[in-house]
Formats: sequence, structure tokens, C-alpha cells
Amino acid sequence: MSRIPLRAWVGLVLLVGLGALSLVAGRLFPEALANTCPLGWDLNRPDRSVCVLAFGGLWVSLAIGLAAGALSTVLGLAVAALARLSGGVTEQVLLRAVDAVFALPDVLVVMVLQLAGQSLMDAGMGGGLGPFGLMVTSLALVGWAGPARMFRDRLATLEGQEYVAAARALGGGGVHILRVHLWPLLRPFVLAVFLSRLPSAILTESTVSFFGIARMEPMSLGRYLGTSYAALIYEGGGRVVIPAWGLLVLLVLGASLASQALGGGTRREV
Repeated sequence: MSRIPLRAWVGLVLLVGLGALSLVAGRLFPEALANTCPLGWDLNRPDRSVCVLAFGGLWVSLAIGLAAGALSTVLGLAVAALARLSGGVTEQVLLRAVDAVFALPDVLVVMVLQLAGQSLMDAGMGGGLGPFGLMVTSLALVGWAGPARMFRDRLATLEGQEYVAAARALGGGGVHILRVHLWPLLRPFVLAVFLSRLPSAILTESTVSFFGIARMEPMSLGRYLGTSYAALIYEGGGRVVIPAWGLLVLLVLGASLASQALGGGTRREV
């Protein structure tokens, strides 16, 4: 395996650092920030400090990105594996379905799914799916097509290797070849695709929440920014908005660096 590029380490360290910081500051010891936050109290919520809201939002945004990224990656991998194992007309039908879903605008579709899901929950037909689960499901439903296309192309490339042709000639079935010969080479690519879904999921959720469509509670960074941006018109209001905005930028930057670097490193291996 080739060395992991420096920018991948920078991205991974940034992601892990933000995750640890959000866990400690936003979940384990939020009380410690309540009275020691140097940024003071939120203008719209005088009972909560800016630090508690920002780091709490960071934890929620990161959790949504990880869960939605993992779910969309698993769905994409399952569709790609089914397409390659089936072949022929079934594969072509699945690819056309992937292209159709991929062409849809993510933010608009997530907004529609959120409104539909919230209406069902208000009517008592949500099936126990809370705001967090509804957001993760919505993001996964619009986010699986890209990974499916990438996994399908990757599998097709790996299947062209000589050792795979030899295994097939010796009677190896499709599932056996996928599990024994292709999966070990596919795993680093799965990690890269998973990381590539993080910034997209986080930005989509933040956009939808910023416009007040999602009812994320506790608030994500997007919802916090959407409910607090008006503070910019007041003197000193930047201390309320800029920290959350900075954390969101760092979170997306860390995921993007890690996914791009690992994806490039994986492509060089084959």
C-alpha cells in the first residue's frame, strides 16, 4: 500500500480533533463551558452560552455526516455489487436508476423528504423516526447514487485483472470472487468514498437546516446559524455567528482533504 499523503493526515487529524473536541465540550462537559465561555451568552437564548451551542452543534453535524455517509456508502456498495453480480439487462436498469437519482438536486429533494417526513410524524405515522433519523435517512436516499456509480466502475476495473480471470476460469462464482479477490482491494476505496460523502452530507444538512426546513433538536451548526445570523446586525454580534461558521468550514475542509487524498492514493495503487 502506498504512503498516505500529508494532506490526508491533515484532514484526518482535523476530523478526529473536531470530533474529540465536540464530544468533550459539547456532550461530556457542557456545564464547564456555560460559565467560562469567552464568547459570552447567545443573544437569542440568554440561558445558553455561545460555546455550548457551537460545540453542541458541531457534535450533531458531525454525527449526521458520519451516519448519513456510512448509510449512503453501504447502499451504494450493495447496489453496485448487485449490478455486477447480475450483469446484462439488470445491471443496465440499475445503472439508469442510479443516473436518474444522481441527476436530482440533493438540497431540493432533502427539503421535500423532510417536509413529507415531518408531516407523517405530526400525523403519528413516523414509525419512531425522530428528526435525527429522518435527516440521516433523507441524506442517504439522495446520496447513494454517487457511491453506487463509483463502486460499479471500480469493480468493473478490478474484474479486468488477470488473477480474477484466472479465478473465474477455475470455476469461481461471482460472490466468491467478490468476497475473496475483490473486497480486499476495494476496502481502501470504500473508506475514501465514505469520507467523500461527509462534506456533501454536512453541507446539505446545514443548508436545509439554515432555511428552517429541518427541526433538528439539539441544533446542528446549520440550524444554529439559521436562527442566529440576524445577530450580525447588532454590535458584537459576530461573536455569536463566526465561531459556528468557522467550525463548519473546518469540518467540511477536514473531510474533503481526507477523502481527496485517500481517493488519489487508492487510484495510484491499481
